[in-house]
Amino acid sequence: MVKAWYINDEELVTDERAKRSERHLNPPQYLSLDDLRHRTGVQYERVSVDNYETEDSLQEICTQKGYSYSDVLDIHPQRLENYSQKLEAFYTEHMHPDEEVRLVLKGSAYFDLRDVDNNWIRIGVEKGDMLILPGGSYHRFTLDLNGYIKLFRLFGSKPDWSSFNRPADSHPARIAYVEKAIMGF
Repeated sequence: MVKAWYINDEELVTDERAKRSERHLNPPQYLSLDDLRHRTGVQYERVSVDNYETEDSLQEICTQKGYSYSDVLDIHPQRLENYSQKLEAFYTEHMHPDEEVRLVLKGSAYFDLRDVDNNWIRIGVEKGDMLILPGGSYHRFTLDLNGYIKLFRLFGSKPDWSSFNRPADSHPARIAYVEKAIMGF
C-alpha cells in the first residue's frame, strides 16, 4: 500500500549507515490518500498485478482515461540500458505534458512530487500500487534501498516520453496544472 509523507532536501540522508537503516532526521508527516490527491492531484489505485494484462479494474481505468498504449520498464542495472544515466535523469526534477501512469509489477521505489505550496511529498510505492501523476506536475523518481522496480507504463494513443526540467513554468501543461491546483483538484 502506498505511503506518502513530507520531506525536504536537507532531510535526505547522505550517510551510508543511515541510508541502510532508512532513518529520517525528523519523524515523517504522513498524508492520507485524500490529502495526497488534494495537495497534488495524484490519483492512486490498488491493482492486482498477477494477471494485470487482463485485470478488469485496470481495463476499466484504461477505457475511462483513454489509455491505449503500454510498455514495461525494468529498472535494474543488468536490464536497463544506460542505467546510471537514466536514474540520474529520473531524479532530476521535471514535468511531463501528459499524465504519468505507473503500475508497480515488482519491487519498490519513491516518487517525489511538489505539492501546491511547492513542498516535497515522497510517495513510496510497491507491487500493486498504481499512481497517476497529473500532467504539468513537478516530480522526480528514485529507487529505494532494494534497488529494483519493474513498472507497467500506460499512455494515451501515442506514447510520449518528453519531459521538461524545472523551471518550465511557462509550459501550457504547467500553467493548466497550477490553475487546477488553485481551483482545487
